[in-house]
Amino acid sequence: MTDIFNLELVSDLWEYWGFSSWTATGMKGVYRRVTFVKNALIGEVCRYYADDYIIWNHSGVADRNRVLETCRPQPDLMTQRYLFVEAAETGEKKRIRSFLLGLRGYVEVHSYTPGGRYDKRLKDLAPLVDKALELIRSRKSSPGGGEGRELN
Repeated sequence: MTDIFNLELVSDLWEYWGFSSWTATGMKGVYRRVTFVKNALIGEVCRYYADDYIIWNHSGVADRNRVLETCRPQPDLMTQRYLFVEAAETGEKKRIRSFLLGLRGYVEVHSYTPGGRYDKRLKDLAPLVDKALELIRSRKSSPGGGEGRELN
C-alpha cells in the first residue's frame, strides 16, 4: 500500500482549494465537487459538475483499476477525475473511460509522481500536490512546526 505521502498534514491547503477528507475501500485522500455554470443572455443555460479526487493512500494498480471499473455515471456529473499520488513513476499515466460515448460523462484515472511531468488535464491538481509536499517540508524544518504544531 502506498502511504509515503502524509498529505493530510496540510488540511488547511486542501480546505482553501475546496477539498474535504475522503476515504473509500482502503483508499485515503481528498475530494471536491466543482460546479460549472453556462450563462447566456437569457440567464443560466446549464449547470454541471466535476468531481476531483487526490488519493495518496492506495494499493497502486489494483485500486486504479477498481476505480475505473466501478465508477458509474451520475446525473449532471460530467467528469470524475482521480489522481493517484505515486512514489515512483508507473508505466501507465492515465486511463479514461466514457459513459455512453461521453454523453453521460467520463471517469479519468491518473498517476502522478510529485515533482514529475503531468498531463495538461491535471494542470490544476498536480501543482497542488507539489505545493502540499513543499508546505509539509517547510513546516517540519521551521521551529514549532510553522503553525504552533509539530509534525513527526
